[in-house]
Amino acid sequence: PSTFQILPWRGGPQGTARMFCDILTPDGEPSLGDPRHVLKRTLAKAKDKGFTFYVHPEIEFYLFESQDDWSKAPTPIDEGGYFDHVPRSPGMDFRRATVNDLRYADALTMADNIMTFRTVVKEISLERGIHASFMPKPLADAPGSGMHTHLSLFEGDANAFYEAGQEFNMSLTARQFAAGIL
Repeated sequence: PSTFQILPWRGGPQGTARMFCDILTPDGEPSLGDPRHVLKRTLAKAKDKGFTFYVHPEIEFYLFESQDDWSKAPTPIDEGGYFDHVPRSPGMDFRRATVNDLRYADALTMADNIMTFRTVVKEISLERGIHASFMPKPLADAPGSGMHTHLSLFEGDANAFYEAGQEFNMSLTARQFAAGIL
């Protein structure tokens, strides 16, 4: 129930909401294949060691003109690039509005928020007569879409990655964390 959230694109008495569920086996045990369970289990291990894990994603996506014939390459709605800061089309306002929606949060909350974000972006783009794609490389001759994710680990209120005087001010924990990811 804590994941229940009313979604913004259809208000009124026929509104839409989302809720995430945990996948259980027929015996009522958490499924080992449930990604939320895997993340919860990992976060519990981190908590037992005194850590809190936060993430902040930078989600990238393309906006394409609506099309029926998918045997042809999609057509972007504009020529704006990732670092363009001048209005080039209605897509610029769309992107600006959606980029500000995700702020850092604990990893489980953010995982749920990312799934909601993708759904909301796709639904709102369809309402506007365009198509949002989160594919990694929807166009052969253009940059791909990614999801850069900023990671932070805290011990209480202290940044567990920082240690003054160490090379690059990186703590042993930060080095081990990076090694684990690599």
